[in-house]
Order: sequence, then structure tokens, then C-alpha cells
Amino acid sequence: MQKKMKKLMACLCCLTMLIPLCAFPANSDDEAAAESSSQESSGDESEAISEDDYEMDEDVVLITDEQAMASMKLAVENDKMALYYNDEDITIALVDKNTGKIWWSNPINADASAGKAAQMQELKSGMTLIYGEVSKRRTTTNQSKARSDASMKATSTGVEVVYNFTEAGITVPVTYTLNDDYMSLYVDTSKISETNGDRIVTDMAFLSTFGAAEMDEEGYYVIPDGSGALINFNNGKAGYRVYQGKVYGNDITAVKTTKPSEGRRINLPMFGIVKGESGMMVVADKGDTCASINAYVAGQKKTSYNSCYFDFEVRTSDEFLMGGDTNALTVFEKRGILVPEIELRYYPVSNSDGSDVDFVDIANAYKNYLMNVQGVEKSPAVDTNSLYVDFYGATMKQEPVLGFPVNLQHKATSFDDAKDILEQLNSLGVDSMTVQYHQWTTADIKEKVADKAKPASILGGKSDFNALMDYAASNNITIYPAVDNLTFKSGGGYFTMTDTTIRVSNAYSRQLVYDLAHGVENKYYDAMSLLSPRKFEKMFTNLANSYSKEGIDNISIGSLTTVIYGDYGRNSVSREKFKFNLQSYLEDLKTSVPSMLADGANAYVLKYADHVSNVPLSSSKYDVFDQEIPFYQIVMSGLKPVSTTAVNGDAQIADLLLRAVASGSNIHFDFTAEEANELKDTKYDNLYYADYKYWVEDAAGCYKFVKDALSGTQGSEITEYNILSDDQIETVYANGTKTIVDLKEKTVTNNGTKISIYDYVDKEVIG
Repeated sequence: MQKKMKKLMACLCCLTMLIPLCAFPANSDDEAAAESSSQESSGDESEAISEDDYEMDEDVVLITDEQAMASMKLAVENDKMALYYNDEDITIALVDKNTGKIWWSNPINADASAGKAAQMQELKSGMTLIYGEVSKRRTTTNQSKARSDASMKATSTGVEVVYNFTEAGITVPVTYTLNDDYMSLYVDTSKISETNGDRIVTDMAFLSTFGAAEMDEEGYYVIPDGSGALINFNNGKAGYRVYQGKVYGNDITAVKTTKPSEGRRINLPMFGIVKGESGMMVVADKGDTCASINAYVAGQKKTSYNSCYFDFEVRTSDEFLMGGDTNALTVFEKRGILVPEIELRYYPVSNSDGSDVDFVDIANAYKNYLMNVQGVEKSPAVDTNSLYVDFYGATMKQEPVLGFPVNLQHKATSFDDAKDILEQLNSLGVDSMTVQYHQWTTADIKEKVADKAKPASILGGKSDFNALMDYAASNNITIYPAVDNLTFKSGGGYFTMTDTTIRVSNAYSRQLVYDLAHGVENKYYDAMSLLSPRKFEKMFTNLANSYSKEGIDNISIGSLTTVIYGDYGRNSVSREKFKFNLQSYLEDLKTSVPSMLADGANAYVLKYADHVSNVPLSSSKYDVFDQEIPFYQIVMSGLKPVSTTAVNGDAQIADLLLRAVASGSNIHFDFTAEEANELKDTKYDNLYYADYKYWVEDAAGCYKFVKDALSGTQGSEITEYNILSDDQIETVYANGTKTIVDLKEKTVTNNGTKISIYDYVDKEVIG
């Protein structure tokens, strides 16, 4: 067996030397060293592997699960699971009684793994600590196996572990508890001890090799990146960078001088492990706002194992330049740890008939968590197919006045225009529409905080707005007047000098507009102040009162459903506090404005959203990914209605429509009444595709195609998603409806009835 493993690794090493290192950049900042190592900055590349990197001990004897269990002690058990521990090796084992699968905290044959001593220490560690040295402005990474004196003991509900990193002067207590259907890993951050004032905890990872897969195992990781992606075990992609994705996206408070690489967001704080008839759904129940998902395959971190895990950045950092210095200095968050609790939940997943688990089972396990733990309820709107439409009201445009350039309001879609477009769509057979209306108030158009439901006069004022709303109410159309109070200019009771978010470096957070071609600051536009979360209470209170007074029952809060950030000034607000405060404000808002559309939705706002729009059907397409899946859509199926990104803004319309059908999604169009050339040199210049005159008939045809293709699926959750071939996707719903999408033939078969996309839309339009 030893020789066989060595031959496998040798083959893998040769293969990876042929793989180019110019991988598509992942969000990963560094490959953490397993031994204590100081680093001025992160960003290590994952290297191709050579045989010299491996030190396999021929004398090590491989052991079986049964042999390893002989050294474990039972801590606690229930009808579904049993938790074992070894207080000498500081390891645990979670036994799923439904399948008999043993989930190890660390690989039981780590000593036989390919890799250097440092990597072996990481495989044997239960915790990774990164601490910052304030005076030296650098961070150091420690693995618990090599750098801590750890102790473990059983309790009445599970196991307690204390990691004492003596060199750093940092102690971290961790509790494992067995609950009815999951195991909890819990950290009360108030009990973390930091005795060396210059060394502070910045990042922690726990159980980074829980359920790690060996080179002879088959399976994959489910990553909620964008729509979703799979990473197969042992996929031979050792030459690419390991995957790291920040849950809910990076903190935008720290502004980069060049545009950061754009990938899809992680909206759901979870990942899945699939191993044959056994699976594991892991969710960050607490501390999710500071969590990142990490995943690597055999060879990427110079070991023969595959793994996926969370880490938690409990203190953020920032960079700034002094004088003419070109090397940025690192500054750490000044205060203590502002994330009060961290909790990971490990839910074993299996099927009652003993069949293999897949990503749909993981999705439905997470859906059950959302409903039973987070209180997310089924939206009544999920029972109806609808065409989602985004209107864009007005923006600012520089125009000459008496020979001088002046910024003036520039109309893109008036209320009367919007009513006319809806009437045309309705006459063409679109019998249900969900509309989001952007920049419809003067404050929003002028880029100020919009906290009052006051229709802009340039769009037609209150009378035209009311006429639009009356028409919608009589024709099965729901309009969500939107506000996007993320960035602002002074005015209306909000001031950039006092209400702007403060960066960790103590500077104001001014959000830049980047040049589309070169990724540097576009100085044609002024930098915008980022509204401090401290002002949200005032803003949401005013919105609730104003919308209620005007009799408006629907609202969209724009970017605030997908962006999360902190304010690190005198009255600091952490990302965690941002989340809890926003949830509280949304709870209060719904008492006055009962229905909310989320323009994309992080998990913590799903409880308050009736619709989720602009959900991508793709992932970030990192090279380590093996397959894209509509994971987010499967989670939402039967729970919340979702729509795609804009059909008319996509280069492959037919493919988008067909994949929308395969994922059970509604479709979405962006519309303006103005022609594209009139929007040039405004912040609407990216809406060059949205002139409704070229799309209204095709939008109606696309809607009718998707509605017919999804007939009988409304309100039912997806139970199977099978890729039958490169061109065919089968989707099965709980009520028995089955669709088969043929991407090549451009057809959909619904319970035996086949329809073609070309019967609804001209081939010239959709390709």
C-alpha cells in the first residue's frame, strides 16, 4: 500500500509540472504555513510539486478506522450520532449512525501522507492561529500541533479543548457539543486570553482537515460561490492556487487604489462534503460575517489530502502609505475582538434508502437549516412565474450651461415611460411582473441619502408616480421602489464630515469609480462617501415612516442586501454588528412596509425578502472548480422566487434562458426609455443594452417560453438535478414534474411535452 501511494504521488507530481501556473486568480491571499512563520505580507503562490517535496516514511503502517477507534473514548451520543475523543492526540471523531461513517477531525494516517514535516503538523492540528504583532506590523501563523499546549476533556454534552499558544501568549477555549442532528463547534471570544499586549489574534481556523479526503477517495466539495461550484477530490489541479472566498464579500471600507478582481459573491455561509452515501453540511451559524471558505485538493498544499474548512478573521486590517513611501504599512483594528461568538455546525447528510448523497441533498439540508433555525418562511410569490423588470429613473450628467459644464439631472425612464412599457408587455401576454424602480427620488438621483418616498419631479412627480402604481395594482404587477443608500454626498440631514465610515487606518472611506478598461480610479467621477452603519437607524426609521405615510407597501433597499462592512472609528460598528443591526431594522421596516425585494440576498436577509432578483447562474469560474451548479437556486426552490441577472445584458441569451429553466428561475430584463447614446458619460453608461424599444417583444417571448417550460413546477422544491450529458440537464421536482433541457437543440421537455425556444423568440435575437 505504501509503494502504491508513492507511485500515485509520483504520477501526480509529473502531471502538475505540466500544468501552467498562470491560474485564474482566486480570492486566496496566502497558503498558511503549518509551522510558526512570520511574514511581512501575504499572497504566496501555490507551487507545482516535485518529488523532492515529499518525505514519505516507509516504516509507517497504515491503520484502519476500526484500529483508530480503539484509541478513542466515547464522550456523548444520541440516536443519530456519537462523539468520540482522544485526549492525547487532541482529536475527535463524529460517527453518523445512519451510515456508519466516521468523520475524523484529522486524518488517521497523516504520518503516511506525502508532504514535509510542516504540512504533516497542519494535518494533525485542530486549530490554526494567526496573530498580529502590532509593533512590527506583521502576522505570524501557528499550528496547534506544533505550537500549542492543548488539553482536552469530556463534558456532559461533548468535549472541551483549550489551545494554549505559549509563545504568542494566546489561549483559545473551544467547545464541541452534540445536539439532536448536528455537532457544534463553539468559541466564546470573550474567553480568549491575550497576555502579550503586542500580539493579538487576527485570524483563527478550526478543524481545517475535518473529513479530509485521501488520494484514493472519490467525492467533492460543494462551494456556494456565485450560483455554486463543485471541487472534485484529487482533480489533478495542484498547480493552481487554493480556493479562498470571503463570505458575503470583502469589507469595502478598505478602498483599493486599483479595482479588485471581481468574482461572484458567497451569499451563503456554508459548504458541503460529499463522499458516496455520506455527506456533511457545514454552516457558520455565528461569526459568519468574518468567515472565509477555504478548499484545496491533493498536491495544492504539498500534501496528498483534500480538505475544505472555514477560517475567521476576528480583527481586520488596513494599509496606508506614509509620505513618498511606496511600501504600504499594515495597521490592525485597534479594539478587542468585536465578534462575540463563533459557531460551526456540522450536519451529517444521508438518504434513507442508502443511495449516494449529492449536492441537491446538501442544498436541501441547508434549506431545512434556514427554515428550522433561521426562521426563513416560504414566500407566497414562489407559487407564480413572473417577469422581473428593473427600471432606471434618472442620473446626473455634465452638460454645458452658458458655456460652463454643470451637473444636471438627466432622465432615463420617467414614470409615464415605465407605465407605457408595462402596458406594452401586458398587451404582449406578460401576465405577471415584478418591478424594481431605481433612482426614482430626487435625493437618490443627486446621490444623497434617500430616506423619503418623494417621487422626483423630473420623472413626472407624485401624480405620474401614483398613476403608475395604480396601473400596476390593477394588472398583477408589483412595483418595488428602490433606495440604495450605500454611498452618498452631503445633504438632507446627512454629512460627509460626520457620517462617513472610518477605515481601520483612521481615514475616511471614499468609494472610487474605476475605469472600465484599466481598473484605476476614473477621476471623471468624484469619490463617494460610504455611509456609516451608525446612521442606518435614522435612515430606516425615516424610510418606514415615509413609505407608510405614502401608502407604499413594497421596498427594495438595493446594495444593502449583498454588501456588509464595518465602521472602525470612535463609535465602531463591526461587520457582525452591521448584520444584527440590519436584521433588527428590517424587522421593524416590515411592520410598515410589509414586502421587500432583495437585489441579490445574503443569507441573513432571506427571512425578510419576498423576492430575490439578480441571482447569477454561474460561479467565479476559478480553475480549481470542476463544475458549476445552480446551488443557490436549488436552496431557494419552493422557498423564495429568484430571478436571473439581466437577459438583455448577457452575451449568450439562449443559454441563459435554458439554464434558468433548468434551475427553476424566473428571468429578468433591464429597461431604460432613453437611447444608449444619451446615457454616455453618466453612471448609466453601463446600461448601453437596456433601451426597451429593442427588447420589449423579445422579453415577452422569453417570458412565455420560460413560463411554459416551467409549467407545474411553481412552489415545488427541486429534488434532483442530473447532468445527463454535456448538453442535457434533467431537473426533478418534489411534486413529480420533470424537465429536460437540451442546450444544443434549444428545447425543453416538460413531463413529455417538448417545446423549442425558437417557437417563442427569433433565432437572430438569442443565437
